Amino acid sequence: MKLSMVLDDWLPSDASAYTILSPWKTVFDPASWERLMRFALQEFQINPANQKLDQFYWVMSWASAIPIHLMADLMERFFFSKWLQVLYHWLCSNPNLQEVHKWYVGWKGLLPTELQAHENIRYQFSLGLEMIDRAIEGMEVVLPGPRANLSHIKQRPAAGIGGTTKMDDFGGGGAAEMTLKEVVEAHAQHHGLIFKPKPGRIHDGHQIYGYGKLSIYVDPIHERLYVQNEQDWLLTNLDNLPEMHNSSLQ
Repeated sequence: MKLSMVLDDWLPSDASAYTILSPWKTVFDPASWERLMRFALQEFQINPANQKLDQFYWVMSWASAIPIHLMADLMERFFFSKWLQVLYHWLCSNPNLQEVHKWYVGWKGLLPTELQAHENIRYQFSLGLEMIDRAIEGMEVVLPGPRANLSHIKQRPAAGIGGTTKMDDFGGGGAAEMTLKEVVEAHAQHHGLIFKPKPGRIHDGHQIYGYGKLSIYVDPIHERLYVQNEQDWLLTNLDNLPEMHNSSLQ
């Protein structure tokens, strides 16, 4: 509680908060550290259209002190939604494509290695690269919609399924017609696990479901999936759920 007070009236440009909080990363349990960092990250705003990178560097200075999944979540919500729009409008204005590619590579190089390696971050950059490739080939450039993350979940091979099995191979309607809840339910069925609502259990206005032995909930607005870890809720993806279920049995 005392350390939380460090963040009162704090601005992202002030490095003192990081200096004071970062040494405690190995002392806090992960859930407490994550709650503290979520509070800190509320102050960050990123505008890719503005090439003044001071604020971006302030965010990146926290990368080593913040759980990687939380940092990736921040980047997806506050950075890539704007970054992809900037790239889209630029590509629609008949630009010098070499300059566009240089801009793309430059932004990618600004991220720490551990963030570049995260699957969600790799996917976001792949969306940008796909737009650039379409422009190079003279095709219509399409801006990824708000359901891009859901499409990614449906198209990727699920963990433990050898080779090329996709979510739309699990049955039901076409992938584009499925909601995230339906995708999760189909995924559970594919792995032979029970997926059902837990009566009377709600978190942040969302129904809690049982996925095998796990408790999860779906945020349909932001197309996100959360799993309960002790008393905390962690952002996750479909690939992690079967392994987490198996670990819970042990």
